[in-house]
Amino acid sequence: MPNDDTQLLLAEPLTVAISGDRTETVVTIDGEFDLGGTSWFGACIGIALEKHPGTMTIDAHGLTFMDSSGLQALLCARVAAAKAGVAFRISEPSAVLRHLAERTGLQSLLLGG
Repeated sequence: MPNDDTQLLLAEPLTVAISGDRTETVVTIDGEFDLGGTSWFGACIGIALEKHPGTMTIDAHGLTFMDSSGLQALLCARVAAAKAGVAFRISEPSAVLRHLAERTGLQSLLLGG
């Protein structure tokens, strides 16, 4: 994973870290992802896309809670990446994200399977 630049961005109870370079930008999200974190997450995605990466990877292994607004924010990030011509993927989805994606029928769209 590229790691020439790292920013740690906090908005309790959601933590977002951005690292990477023009090849791949990794956005790591930890904690509780609900309505209170969606604007913050969207702003962080904007910062990540400013790096003009080839791929944006969302590392979601640390999510402990997620509701439908967090899920919608991930969908919006996917759309923003597509509009910017950036490949989008979610790696290491937490059990919470995996369960919510399965329950809503978005597993193949967000998790690729």
